Amino acid sequence: MLWLALHLPWLPLEAVACGVDALPRCVVHERVVLLADPAAQAAGVKPGMSLASALGLLPALLPLQRDPARERQLLQLAALAASRFTPRLVLGEQLLQLEVQGSLRLFGGLPSLLRSLRRCVDALGLKPRLSIAPTATAAALFARCAPGAATTRERMQQRLDALPLHDSAPQLAELLHGIGCRTLGDVRALPRRGLQRRGAAELLALLDRAYGDAPDPRAWFEPPREFQQTLELLQRADDTAALDGAAMLLVQALAGWLAQQWLAAAAFSLWLLHESRGRHAEAPTRLRIALGQPSRDAAQLGLVLRERLARCALPGPVYALQLRLDEAVALAGHAAALPFGSDRSGARWHDAGQDEPNFLALLDRLSARLGAMHVQRWAACADHRPEQAARARAAGGAAARAVDAPALPRPSWLLAEPLRLGEHQGQPLHGGALQLHGGPERIEAGWFDGAPVCRDYHVAVGRDHRLRWVFHERRGARQGWFLHGLFG
Repeated sequence: MLWLALHLPWLPLEAVACGVDALPRCVVHERVVLLADPAAQAAGVKPGMSLASALGLLPALLPLQRDPARERQLLQLAALAASRFTPRLVLGEQLLQLEVQGSLRLFGGLPSLLRSLRRCVDALGLKPRLSIAPTATAAALFARCAPGAATTRERMQQRLDALPLHDSAPQLAELLHGIGCRTLGDVRALPRRGLQRRGAAELLALLDRAYGDAPDPRAWFEPPREFQQTLELLQRADDTAALDGAAMLLVQALAGWLAQQWLAAAAFSLWLLHESRGRHAEAPTRLRIALGQPSRDAAQLGLVLRERLARCALPGPVYALQLRLDEAVALAGHAAALPFGSDRSGARWHDAGQDEPNFLALLDRLSARLGAMHVQRWAACADHRPEQAARARAAGGAAARAVDAPALPRPSWLLAEPLRLGEHQGQPLHGGALQLHGGPERIEAGWFDGAPVCRDYHVAVGRDHRLRWVFHERRGARQGWFLHGLFG
């Protein structure tokens, strides 16, 4: 097994300081400083100091009340986001652990996985201390005391032996210092029975789990069955620019949940929860995003959501965001393709496999920015009448049901309305007499919607040698010859 441990020492501050630009800051619990940012530490503010003493040292200090519930929520969002790397996650006190041995091949090795994990954590706005070890307890100890990597059992034991006792076992540090112990290696060299009689049984059990000498069972993190996450803002937002950070947190969690479930989002909604005005509750604002190409890529989902947020006018202040997954499709993985590169001449290699996904992603962004009905495409319809065989529809959203194309030739330019033609001895005229070369193709339809047609279509050529698509209407008041399209 191989464990990654992410210790979040700044989590109490990151949970309550989102969007707060004032410096210096500190987190306070029961009027005692729990954590101070670097600017406050430089002025002498330290954890354990009373708030009054801290303000005496630094009158400009901004105290923030600790919010354990928000810390747990932020840690859970981080766990959902990290679910894209492995389904085996464990949550602890300011700690997130991932068992990644089975994910190394999928991500192309440990260095590639670590780069992806760091990008994910940076997008969440967290500053973790990361460590790697073959056991979960060792990885957690390294993350808290001495961040670094120990991928082999021998290297892990060497690093554990060198860990300072006052960092890894502060409760027993004073007692063990009195008998000459300074590191965990010194403790392991002592007789076990004597240590147990002196109250170090818990420490010995910890060391057994860390060194891999005893089982270390863990309770895995269980993601929700359906994705619906709500995040309350620290400050009421009057414009959409202030919603970006919180929205991207939820998007990262959604992307991780989708990857863990082997799904891709086809449509999702961001609900903006507004403050009540007097006795009247303001209805929430719903921003629904329908994707032309289902995706679980956090960057793509975030870009589309940002474009949609930029066009939204808030009817009132927003106090919370809620992200819901509306529609999802199964997506086990991505087709393998060669990476982009260049040859010696500097010419870019062309990856045809990326053309369609990139084009559909562009359509999603344009639809979010301009509006769904301002970006349209033609969709085939199950109707034999040429003027009804295709209709414009929004470019985003799920693809239309496939319709079999006719085997006979069709013109590239279809007139908006068929043009009535003159006749001479029963033959159509258009810049002179037309010669019929193909047909007839009988199209008789429309009886089901009150617009029946009965036409015989031909391919005709005129004196200018241009090919035309003409038909002869056989029934009704509009009998005669008509021009319906031109071939390219």
